[in-house]
Amino acid sequence: MRQIDFRKNELWDTAKAPYLWGLLAWYDIKQRYRRSVIGPLWMTLSTGILIAMLGAVWSLIFKMKIGEYLPFYAVGQVIWSFYSTQLNESCVGFTQFEGVIKQTRLPVPSYILRLIVRNLIIFAHNFLVLIVVISFIGPGWSWTTLVAIPGLLFCTIAIYFASLCIAIPCTRFRDLQPVVQSVMTIGFYVTPILWQPQTLGDRFLWLINLNPATHLINVVRDPLLGTLPPPQSWAWVLGVVIFFALTASLLLSRYRHRIAYWL
Repeated sequence: MRQIDFRKNELWDTAKAPYLWGLLAWYDIKQRYRRSVIGPLWMTLSTGILIAMLGAVWSLIFKMKIGEYLPFYAVGQVIWSFYSTQLNESCVGFTQFEGVIKQTRLPVPSYILRLIVRNLIIFAHNFLVLIVVISFIGPGWSWTTLVAIPGLLFCTIAIYFASLCIAIPCTRFRDLQPVVQSVMTIGFYVTPILWQPQTLGDRFLWLINLNPATHLINVVRDPLLGTLPPPQSWAWVLGVVIFFALTASLLLSRYRHRIAYWL
């Protein structure tokens, strides 16, 4: 394995060395579904069943046409699953690789990037469900759909930096893990995933707009549903990227040498 110059910025070093995280993430997926008949497609099947059942139930509860509600819920559910899984797993982003960290000198961000690539592979499998929903029940596909690609890219970068901001303190203080999990559970219910913003009316619209998760979902979900995200959503996403990037850089510069001692 090639040597890494640690005198440079670790974030940049990690990005230039995909052999440190790309292949390992792929091996993680292969190992998880070793000797399985249909492999990762079990994730797709379970996600499809969950979306179909909950979509039918909640469309009846909200008294909405399933053709209108199901695509909205399906896209939001798959995107949130990617975000929440990544952030929850980042709580043990370093502790699960304790043996490797203590024996091998690799850039600290490579362990978190390994997690996010692994979860992106799972997201790609779950996206098969969205292809079916959007093609046969939703609005179909258009050129507007392509806007979801940069939206997903910026959101992935934001989640990556947020994962670093979570992983470092969670390695030092193990009691923070249930706190993060509780926040993600609450976030699911206060973010328009199961419900649509118009159900709250204009009176509480400001609460939705102050929720960063709303905008992280909008810039991906809206293009997939055939509409362009509002400019304020792009502004929020860029703000979240900058905030977590600066915070992650500060945490790494101060605590990256202590991580091995905290394990």
